[in-house]
Amino acid sequence: MDQVMTGAAELDALIPELWAAAFYPTLMESLPFNSSVRSDYEGVIAALGDTVKISTIPQFDVATELAEDEKNDADSVTVASTSLIINKQIVKDYIMTNKAQTQSLDAMSALRDLALHALLKKMQQVIIAEVVPNAATPDHSIAYTSATTLALADIIAIKRLLDAANVPDDGSRTMISGTSQWNDLFNITGFVSRDYVPAANAMSSGAIATPVLGFQPKYTTEVGNVSYFFHPMFLQMAVQQSPTVELFNLGGEGKRAKRVNVTALFGVKQMDGLRVATLS
Repeated sequence: MDQVMTGAAELDALIPELWAAAFYPTLMESLPFNSSVRSDYEGVIAALGDTVKISTIPQFDVATELAEDEKNDADSVTVASTSLIINKQIVKDYIMTNKAQTQSLDAMSALRDLALHALLKKMQQVIIAEVVPNAATPDHSIAYTSATTLALADIIAIKRLLDAANVPDDGSRTMISGTSQWNDLFNITGFVSRDYVPAANAMSSGAIATPVLGFQPKYTTEVGNVSYFFHPMFLQMAVQQSPTVELFNLGGEGKRAKRVNVTALFGVKQMDGLRVATLS
């Protein structure tokens, strides 16, 4: 009887295991908040200082109808001030030994990109934690009409709140929701049917590229079942130090390794609770 040599047994020691040069991409969260709020005062704090004083001038009372021979009293307003403080330092560091760097596949670029993503993810979490919608009547934090399903009636209710507060409808209103609520939009015929939106192709592309009742729709897994609707002016962010990557040789400490420090310095301030509303 013939003897057969197989790769599973006799030749197993000769079959190498090879490592692919390309890394399999890591699933990463969408981070829409960072680019959806305003940074109008960032230039003020770029070079020095830790606080930006932002002034707000309120409206005058409505004008007076004056007869030809009557005298009118001058009016006045009181200017308010809000402080945007640069007090958020966020970091992500890692160390790789020289031996590991020499003997392994080049992972430094991939690790750096993941560290930068960790910073941007934390930045978004700080922004979300800052959001406090107006709690006075009318309350800008309202509940879904049915469990956590986002329906047309919910979006209309939110729009009604912002319209009643005179929030500008200038094309920059934004909606950021969780993935469940984002996908609920595909069940709202008025948003995905070409009978209502001639340019709609949501059912074929899986994306909603047109505004939803004036809101630019975005989503992230970082908000759970809460949906945020706002004008970007409601919150100001200023980045004094953009995410910066620094490489240090630890040879001075007697270690054969390199340390990478990734750092950012920024501040956020909600300016107005009327320009934002939430569904939860």
